[in-house]
Amino acid sequence: QADQDFLDFMLDELNLDLSHQLLDSPTWFTVTVRNDDGAVIAALACEFWSNFDCKFTAAIADEHAITPKLLHVIFGTLFSKAVRITAEVDPDNAEGVDRLERLGFVYEGFKRKGLDGFRDALMYGMLVEDCRFLPGVRASQDLEPEAPDGIPTEVA
Repeated sequence: QADQDFLDFMLDELNLDLSHQLLDSPTWFTVTVRNDDGAVIAALACEFWSNFDCKFTAAIADEHAITPKLLHVIFGTLFSKAVRITAEVDPDNAEGVDRLERLGFVYEGFKRKGLDGFRDALMYGMLVEDCRFLPGVRASQDLEPEAPDGIPTEVA
């Protein structure tokens, strides 16, 4: 089971209660990033909800926690099982939208009351050919050489 710090961070940052999920089952992939003091500064919870798709949920308090090597491991792991990765974000969360787009997610649509049954959602997707964090993959979008705010565009 995920540790309490991870669960508290996801609840505090995203208002997402994962305490009743079986996060140690094969349908889940989680990552916790801590600072030197042991505090959680980023967390990722991905649920493989079909045999080809996983739902991507991330909370990031410190942009510097997300390194090219970490992104390589995360997307390499996800694409070893999934054909696509799906992310949903509140339309009012401009920072979340920006982060998804800088990671290479592509806008795919609008879901009324799609986040929690109350809030609307913007839906984004990523295919392996969109992922610039994997070796030998050229992103299908035109990308700036370096993304703003510390999210790197390629694996070192």
